[in-house]
Amino acid sequence: MALEVVKFSYLSEFLSLPVYHAGTNKRIGRLIDFAASTSQVYPRVTGLIVHTAYGKPPKYIPWTCVKRFVFKDQIGVELPPDGTEPVRGAENEILIRKTFLDKQIISISGYKIVRVNDIQLLIEDKSKEISNLWVVHIDIGVRGILRRLGFLRIVNSAFRWVTDRDIKDRFVSWKYVQPTATETLNSSVQIKMDSSKLSEIHPADLADILEDLGTDERTALILSLDYFTAAQTLQEMQFKNRLQIVESLEPEKLAPIINEMQMDEAVDLLDACENAKRQAVYTALPAEKTQELKELSRYSAYSVGGIMTTDFIAARPSETASAVLERIRKECEKLEMYRYAYVLDDREHLAGIVSLRTLFLNDAAALIADIMTDQPVSVQIDTRIRRVARLFFKYNFEAIPVLDDDERMQGIVSFRDVLAAFYPEIKEEETV
Repeated sequence: MALEVVKFSYLSEFLSLPVYHAGTNKRIGRLIDFAASTSQVYPRVTGLIVHTAYGKPPKYIPWTCVKRFVFKDQIGVELPPDGTEPVRGAENEILIRKTFLDKQIISISGYKIVRVNDIQLLIEDKSKEISNLWVVHIDIGVRGILRRLGFLRIVNSAFRWVTDRDIKDRFVSWKYVQPTATETLNSSVQIKMDSSKLSEIHPADLADILEDLGTDERTALILSLDYFTAAQTLQEMQFKNRLQIVESLEPEKLAPIINEMQMDEAVDLLDACENAKRQAVYTALPAEKTQELKELSRYSAYSVGGIMTTDFIAARPSETASAVLERIRKECEKLEMYRYAYVLDDREHLAGIVSLRTLFLNDAAALIADIMTDQPVSVQIDTRIRRVARLFFKYNFEAIPVLDDDERMQGIVSFRDVLAAFYPEIKEEETV
């Protein structure tokens, strides 16, 4: 294969190159896309997508058929001598141009949506018989647009004359790229994608990213996440966008996500759904979870019962500090509030509170009954949210336990929940 001494090139420099038969020099067509495998860290080009004639479907030519490559000029391929079509590529191969060029992607490094203006390719060691091409960077800068338009040299020269410097490249490394959807060889859109890169993003940042996408892309990315991360991300989104996603999901796909959400958030979301959708989700959830959700939904929107969560760390007076710490360690990821354990007697009455700090400062064998705070401040389940807000400002609590008429503990309400109930516009407005 003949190559110039060029290590990097761009997708835009390959598109529309003529493709010839290496033996007869007969023109086959022009390159319109690359197929690539994503099984490696960086995608490797595995095939050519060639437009042969008007009205005919594009032809797939495996990269192994490429025998002559003249950079920015032409590509020579060697097809089977009997004229049979080469074997089609694997279904999991993606189309580079169709998937990325002019599309939105998620930049994991900057936690934002960016537009793909071009794609940088690495040309492997030219001494090999068949030199591989690898996708290494996504070009999101002005240079990518100018290059495709053919104006890069003249505009960059003018820019250098005025500023004494070149227009800067803006790249995102492939390892920080998460497409919002991928196009396969048969042109089907894959909405279930590898979300391992998304797991590096905090749910609050991920929610901000999803706010910039359309409903279909949001739904696709939510479905690509594990249930817990999807639940945490939904809770951080604006309610109207959250509801759009929920309404677009089938009940059997929505139920596992609802099951991982905080109880108060799940109740608010299901109450806003149509009754048929809500009942279908109830059917797909565990019976115990459904019962809790139905009970919470009956509480007034103006009382603390309507915004409390029933998930909290419970402890018994006879337990040791080490036992409660171990329970917190196992359950903290699923809880909104884990800095306090609420001590309950045999009748589920609130006997005291013990903080995480107290547990760490005392001996592991210390009994909870000896280190807990007696007579903690609490509120009834029908207490008005306004009164609860006053208690938060008076005592500077992070959370307050909620009791029923029989003084049995039903849940906790956090300062964040009360603030969101009082000032919903804070939750809905975008951060400036």
